Amino acid sequence: MKLSRRVLIILGILIAIVPASWAYTSIQLSIASSKGVYDSPEQGMLAMADQYYARDKTVKILYAGPNARDGSEPHVWYVIAEVRASARADGSEMGRNGCDAPGSFFLQTTDGWVHVNEGAFPGFMGFWMDVFHMAGDGLATSTTHWASGQEPDFCQ
Repeated sequence: MKLSRRVLIILGILIAIVPASWAYTSIQLSIASSKGVYDSPEQGMLAMADQYYARDKTVKILYAGPNARDGSEPHVWYVIAEVRASARADGSEMGRNGCDAPGSFFLQTTDGWVHVNEGAFPGFMGFWMDVFHMAGDGLATSTTHWASGQEPDFCQ
């Protein structure tokens, strides 16, 4: 009797996880899409730079590629840029040497790429996007490769 009860509890929890994951992923993608849908993750990062930095900025994409090194989940990408400007759009000072090195996640939906904050759990979302057929095809290889021998020391 106790075993069947435990099995039913576990089964009930599993049945609840799927709809909750669908709802969470759908809501987060809707929020992200309302803020912008881009043709590529790089274009998304450039749009963010336009929004958050002064007009005199220069932007260099340092890396744009799948978050997973093995190319799994090719619809979940991470992009790192180097931005040099006189100030941020809100007037606050830039980082070291008038430079910031923002990095951010972009997920490919069936409509295009959207920016997703790290706090929204993009890896979790990416998994469920694949399960629920919300993900675009993605690309398994980087479009902007990390330069070999390049130090991970930004804004030098």
